Amino acid sequence: MNKPIILGSRASKLALWQTNLVKKKLEDSSIKCEIKTISSSGDIDLKTPIYSMGITGVFTKELDQALLNKEIDVAVHSLKDVPTRLAEEICIGAVLKRGKWEDIILWKNMECKSKKVRSVATGSLRRKFQWKLKYPNDKVIPIRGNINSRVEKLKTDSKIDGVFFASAALSRLKICQENEETLDNFLPAPCQGFIVATCLKGNKLVIENLNKINNKNSGICSEIERDFLRTLEGGCSAPIGAIAEVKGKMIDFKGGVFSMKGEQPKIIEAILKIDERNGVGEKLANEVLNNGGKLYIEEAKVK
Repeated sequence: MNKPIILGSRASKLALWQTNLVKKKLEDSSIKCEIKTISSSGDIDLKTPIYSMGITGVFTKELDQALLNKEIDVAVHSLKDVPTRLAEEICIGAVLKRGKWEDIILWKNMECKSKKVRSVATGSLRRKFQWKLKYPNDKVIPIRGNINSRVEKLKTDSKIDGVFFASAALSRLKICQENEETLDNFLPAPCQGFIVATCLKGNKLVIENLNKINNKNSGICSEIERDFLRTLEGGCSAPIGAIAEVKGKMIDFKGGVFSMKGEQPKIIEAILKIDERNGVGEKLANEVLNNGGKLYIEEAKVK
C-alpha cells in the first residue's frame, strides 16, 4: 500500500498498547501504519456499571462508526469487548496470539486478604458470582475506570480490600503488584486475552494485509468462544465464561453460565478434534441452555 493504514484505537493506555502491537506486527511486514484515537462510550461514562448500561459494544461502537465512515481502515479491540454480531459491513481481519487469559485479584495488603469478610470490587457479573460461590460472606462492590485508576482506587479507598483484573491487561502494562493472586479456578470471559483487528469486508487490500498477522489457533479458539456466547445470547456483560485451547490436534473447551441467585453454575466441558470443530460452540451452548442455563440468562437480563 502506498498510503499508510489508519489504525483506530481508544485512548486508554491499554488500548494504545494493543494498537501499537498491531502496528508493529504490520510494520514488520513492511506495511506502513498510523494510529488515530477515538473516545468510546465506555471511556466517557465511568460511573454506570457496564451490565447496567443496557447496550452492547460500549467500548467498540464509536470505532465501528469510524470504520463505516472510512475515517479509519482498521479498528483494534480487546476481543472480549466486541459484540458477537458485527455490523454487516464489518469483519474480523486478524486475531493475534492469545495473551494471559486468567483473572487475578490484587489485594491491598495481606491483612486485607486475611480478613474473615472482605470487600472486593469488580464491574463484572461473571467475576462477582464466581467469587460469591467460593466466598459467600464477602461483599462485592461495583467499580469502573481504566486499569491505572482502579489500581489507584485500591490503594486509596479504605472500603476496598481487593480489585479484580484480567491478567493480560496488567501484564501488557507491566503493572506488577506484590499482593497479586491468580484465580486459576475462574472461567474467563469469552475471548479474554485476545487482541482483534476489524475492518470493512469490502477493503480487500487491508484484509490481505491483516491476514499476514493473523494467528490461526487464536482464530479457531475465539470463533468457538464467540459462537458459544452468541448462542447463549448473553451479550458482553452477562455472567458467562468460556475458554477453548488448542492442544496438538485437539481442542479443550470449558464454558458455562453463572447464577445471579448463587445457585450452582451450568458448566459444560468437551474435548474434540480440530477438524470436527464446526458448529461446536453453538452445540455446547444449546446443551447449557437446555440444562437450566436459559433461566440463568433470563435472570441476568432482568438485572
